[in-house]
Amino acid sequence: MAKERLEAFLISTYENRLYVSGFSGSAGFLFITDSQLILVTDSRYTEQASIQAKDFTIKRASSKLDWLRDVIESTGVKRIGFEADDVTFNMHQALLSEVNKINVGKNKNIEMVATSNIVGKLRQYKTIDEIQILKKVCSITDQAMDVVTPTIEAGMTEKEVSWLLEQAMRNLGGEKMSFDVIVAAGANGALPHHRPDSSIIKSGDSVVIDMGCVYQNYCSDLTRTIVIDQPDHQFVHVYKTVLKAQIHAEAEARPGMSGAEIDDLARSVISDAGFGDQFGHSLGHGVGLEVHEKPWIAANSKNIIEPGMVFTIEPGIYIPGWGGVRIEDVVVMKETGVELLNKAKKMAF
Repeated sequence: MAKERLEAFLISTYENRLYVSGFSGSAGFLFITDSQLILVTDSRYTEQASIQAKDFTIKRASSKLDWLRDVIESTGVKRIGFEADDVTFNMHQALLSEVNKINVGKNKNIEMVATSNIVGKLRQYKTIDEIQILKKVCSITDQAMDVVTPTIEAGMTEKEVSWLLEQAMRNLGGEKMSFDVIVAAGANGALPHHRPDSSIIKSGDSVVIDMGCVYQNYCSDLTRTIVIDQPDHQFVHVYKTVLKAQIHAEAEARPGMSGAEIDDLARSVISDAGFGDQFGHSLGHGVGLEVHEKPWIAANSKNIIEPGMVFTIEPGIYIPGWGGVRIEDVVVMKETGVELLNKAKKMAF
């Protein structure tokens, strides 16, 4: 806030509100000054807020923004930051309307200042406690993957497998899914974000499985590719290439490298094997309270990866009409390289 010359900061993003205050309700704002911590929410959540956000003064409000005038006038602040990446145009207009009601005729000169990623940058660096939770949620996902994949056989549908995986994660402690489970068999594997449907899995099909759950508000994200019965030569070649790219990136990534440099560790392996055009997405992304958050591990990413950052390494090859292979681990950057948080089995040829 000092760097941005802000006298107050209005936090509206759910994940940022949770990160800063501990309050997990679906509605509310944080209003932070150098001396006051205020949490504003409606009658559904005031009791919950008082339990979860003990350091905050809880204010009850309606769905309107009438409370904002009272808070601004009681704190005496003039330069207020808001989260421009979250606030809609209509919300921005409503905020300005409340500020203007104070400014008109009083020469207060209160201003709303757009900010970006103030809390998001902090969330990139995981504490020891956060990493322990992430290890737990990754373990839940690993166990579910290793329990269900040996039971997948020809004749099952993608939807059936998706449901088995979701059940397994919930039975192991997952509180909800961090995203809809992806099961992509055969040619559907060429679609990185294929939605499971009634497609029947056949003998010889590759099956891309991408899944994750939430535990204590933190997300997991895991991908494995398997083959039903016996693989053909093309599958073995593609799989080995993707696995080699992932192993290389995981072995060579170091703190101080940019997201682009880590992305290139895997991308160069895939390109050298002749599949550069078949790897269209970025190598990875941060994981935490959101399943996709900073830092970005991508060809154009300038993010500098430092110890404490948690992100995915997920190379893939996608061939239209044939299928695809993607292998994904969540890792945490340490002082000398990455530590894998996922332990789910990978295929060996």
